[in-house]
Amino acid sequence: MATDDGPPLGMSVDDIVASGRRVQRRRRTALAAGLAIAAVAAVAVTTTALVTAGPRTGKEAARVAASSSPAVTKAAAGPLLADPLEFTFSGYSVGPVHVQNPIVAGNAYQIAAVTVDGTTDSRHPGKVSDRGDVKPRLDATLTLYRPGAYAVQRLAGATSTTVSGHRALKVEHHESFGPWLRTLAWEYAPNAWAVLDSDADRADLPTMQQLEATAAALNGAAARPVTVPFRLSYVPPGYEVFAVGDHMTGSLDAVGGPSVTQYSGLFFAKSGLRKTGLGGPYDNMMPGAFEIMISANTPDAPGTNGCDSGPCTRLADGGKVIVEVAGNAGSLSQGETMKVLNGIRLTDVQDTGTWVDIRTALTR
Repeated sequence: MATDDGPPLGMSVDDIVASGRRVQRRRRTALAAGLAIAAVAAVAVTTTALVTAGPRTGKEAARVAASSSPAVTKAAAGPLLADPLEFTFSGYSVGPVHVQNPIVAGNAYQIAAVTVDGTTDSRHPGKVSDRGDVKPRLDATLTLYRPGAYAVQRLAGATSTTVSGHRALKVEHHESFGPWLRTLAWEYAPNAWAVLDSDADRADLPTMQQLEATAAALNGAAARPVTVPFRLSYVPPGYEVFAVGDHMTGSLDAVGGPSVTQYSGLFFAKSGLRKTGLGGPYDNMMPGAFEIMISANTPDAPGTNGCDSGPCTRLADGGKVIVEVAGNAGSLSQGETMKVLNGIRLTDVQDTGTWVDIRTALTR
């Protein structure tokens, strides 16, 4: 029987709607509940190392490669392990599989989108205006975890294998009317794992053999800092930067790849947030976290000044840019949210040469 004195909800309807608006452009892999290997679903936000294409100089619009474009040629080899909040590899291709430049970096992992020639995603048909490609191919992600960050023991039902002499685990799963799920995890350095997660509509693209070849080709590049198009003068006590997206906002999971209308996303988390033993990257419901999102003000998702059941927004650059600060389930009061919002000073969002190393962007 229903009663009217149940416990209060952790999030109001307005909170849920606001959260949905913030992530409406995200194209997450759809994993059906009740899979026999639910542990694999938990990890299905792929392991990837994040790297930028390098700073631009001069006044030019930021260009974001569509997933149909071939990934850039590898740079000179470098260590895959570097300081947190740095990109340590570049995009590369192995046959039809293209690992894009990493676009998310954090204290626990880096993430890059992976696409495959000859495939489409039936869940997202048609033209995607902010991506610029007619047939989006959202096939996989690559996540590069820092030592101890990935709990490989959670990968249920896996078969042992090797990748370039390193121990590895692989899992394949498919249910009727569902995608083909493939996960390949390999230990690229002691206690440090990289993970390729594929969620494809076709059984033959990408195959596990193609994922294994792609994993074997992963190599480090000269480390590059993550940059953001702003400086920030106020951060609430007890918070630290956890993850940053380059032309990526929302959950910062890199699914769907970079966007020309999403400039930067930045998660702040409580300093005690767990950074080890993870089953996959965090999403936008990180406990006690808040995020800063810088995006274009577009007709399909127009912004307005003010606060809306938690998120607070300011229009900048003559109304062309949306600056938003959003806490998770009341992690910040409206007063604190506004203090963060008012402490954001934008650079030129269209000129990445003016963007600031995240490690020096906080001027408090």
